[in-house]
Amino acid sequence: MQKFKSIKILSLLIIALLFTLISCSNEPNTENNNNNITENQPVNTDDNSVQETTDESVFEIQPDLPENMDFGGFDFRILVRYYASENHTAYQARDIFAEEENGDPINDAVYRRNRYVEDKYNCNISQVLAEDHQKRLSNSVKAGSDDYDLYYTVFYDLSIDLTKGLYADLNSFPYINLDAPWWDHNAKDSISIGGKLYFCPSDLILLHNDSSSAIVFNKKLIKDYQMDDPYELVLSNTWTVDRLIEMTKGVYKDLNGDGIMDKNDLYGFACYRDAVMSIVHSAGGRICEKDDNDLPYLTLGTETTYTAFDKAFDLMYAPSGYNIHKELEAQDPLFYSTAENMFMNNQFLFYWILLHDIEKFRNMDSDFGILPVPKLTEAQEKYGSTVNRYHGQALAIPVTVQDRERNGIILEALTAKSKYTLIPEYYERTLQRKVSRDSESEAMLDIIFNSHVYDPGYVYNIGEYAWDIIMMTMRQNRDIVSLYEKRINKANKDIDKLITALGNLAE
Repeated sequence: MQKFKSIKILSLLIIALLFTLISCSNEPNTENNNNNITENQPVNTDDNSVQETTDESVFEIQPDLPENMDFGGFDFRILVRYYASENHTAYQARDIFAEEENGDPINDAVYRRNRYVEDKYNCNISQVLAEDHQKRLSNSVKAGSDDYDLYYTVFYDLSIDLTKGLYADLNSFPYINLDAPWWDHNAKDSISIGGKLYFCPSDLILLHNDSSSAIVFNKKLIKDYQMDDPYELVLSNTWTVDRLIEMTKGVYKDLNGDGIMDKNDLYGFACYRDAVMSIVHSAGGRICEKDDNDLPYLTLGTETTYTAFDKAFDLMYAPSGYNIHKELEAQDPLFYSTAENMFMNNQFLFYWILLHDIEKFRNMDSDFGILPVPKLTEAQEKYGSTVNRYHGQALAIPVTVQDRERNGIILEALTAKSKYTLIPEYYERTLQRKVSRDSESEAMLDIIFNSHVYDPGYVYNIGEYAWDIIMMTMRQNRDIVSLYEKRINKANKDIDKLITALGNLAE
């Protein structure tokens, strides 16, 4: 009788599994943006492509890679950006290498992922941390040396070195499937040029997610000022820039009564100077978009973008606005920490951040919530979460890599495995359960991660607009039209040079 029960239970489990697989294979893919951290759509239809994990509700998609490969202990070397400055420690790589398990969820997920790939392919994963990482890679490529297998640094570094011929087109590597769900499709579609993609973030790393733009709000101050629940505004599709301006404009107060509005006082909206491009992007504005040939063209001068800038300036330049770079950077070397403490001390109603900052609010007494950056209008289809070009990072492969098949296999294996090891620890058990304070944050994080913006004009700093726009906020300058017209010839030349230079690169 016991044997019969076991067989019956096993049969039911098999039927349930088959039904789930059939349902998944027939479900249409309606989401075009696809760094969806919780998405589990298959990359191929082979029966062996899906493997059940310990969670009965999740199935691990297997990459289409050869089995029984033995790389003879090959050392897969990853060159990683590193800076010792205290203001940069939040954006140091914690996702590439782990010496051993130590109880930290992220560290242990990285360790287990690397060991899995090392054991499967008889290889070794190692990192080279270097402050002079750009120089090292440049010297290596110039010497024709196969010194590094992967390069991990910020978009800023990657973009300014792009035309030097240091990186290989990711499309040229066997076994790297950029359409797979573990690669950031928003980045792939936005920053490729003429069908070539020289760097891209994936689930192997976290710093593009950490560098996603978001807004946190102080629930105590929302209650004190008897305001609408911001979560309800998002869910009812009424979370717009105008609504944020309306909610913040009357919130500023000289708390210590000294007649000076400074770091000791209360503000409705606080942000860093980088927020201007984030607000514009979520409002639908772009410096550049791309044509049918996958080539960038200027859109900074469009009505939508101008309107988005006007709203961003209205929000940031109001008396209730506090530009942290403008007010604190020159006088306080630890201005990031000072601003974070101001939020935790109930001095900011809304605070524009990069998502990595959320972990710093873990011990905050007052409750806070997490929001996407608002849209321009209710009719706008999607929010936009800018991945910061100065902190957000991506992966590139040095052009000097000799064995592209081996490189592609190891990188794809690491990236695919990360989706089921690193990303759940980061997303579900670190952000959702340990840091966020409420159940609503889960839906907000989904919106943020699924709406990454990689404006090619911003990423590649076409016409040097990106930097100059950010610096406009330090002077509370609103004249975006003059800046656009002043730099339009340079911007178009930059686009032409970029396209020509990439077209001439040898693979």
